[in-house]
Amino acid sequence: MTLSRDLSVPWQSRPMQDVLQSLFLAELVSPGSQLWLLSAWVSDIEVVDNRARAFAGVRPDWPSAKIRLSGVIEALVTRGARVAIVMRDVDHNNPFLKRLEEIQRSARGHLGIALGEAAHEKTIVGDDYVFGGSMNLTHYGLTSNDEHMLLRVDPAAAARRRLAIDQRWKGALRWQ
Repeated sequence: MTLSRDLSVPWQSRPMQDVLQSLFLAELVSPGSQLWLLSAWVSDIEVVDNRARAFAGVRPDWPSAKIRLSGVIEALVTRGARVAIVMRDVDHNNPFLKRLEEIQRSARGHLGIALGEAAHEKTIVGDDYVFGGSMNLTHYGLTSNDEHMLLRVDPAAAARRRLAIDQRWKGALRWQ
């Protein structure tokens, strides 16, 4: 059975944040074969609200705070998950790229990074879902810009999307 949900920002900003948080926490609890994150522009946005320590069972070392995307990626690769990130080669992404390169040094080959001059897709793909649309992983993408994303929970669709992304980006990924 395929489940789907359409979300639009800014009027559904909170549900969009909830979906992102849920997807990342699900990956932490049960990492898939490889998580793909594609976003033309990326910032180290807050993606998990742990201020009430609600996720201490998932990550006891996380502080009582909002956890940034880099913290989630670091937690994933620390647990042995494979994460592949594709972003546009633009100055805006450099602070996040530098943080990823720091994480990559201790990720034991579990964090792949690809930069592309024309990279423009905005998609997160796990083993059984595709979350894609027009939203970049930035503060304004998540809170203010007119954006639309579709969450599709369908292992077959996710496998097809992963295959297409893998064929396009596999050779460009640096796993270090």
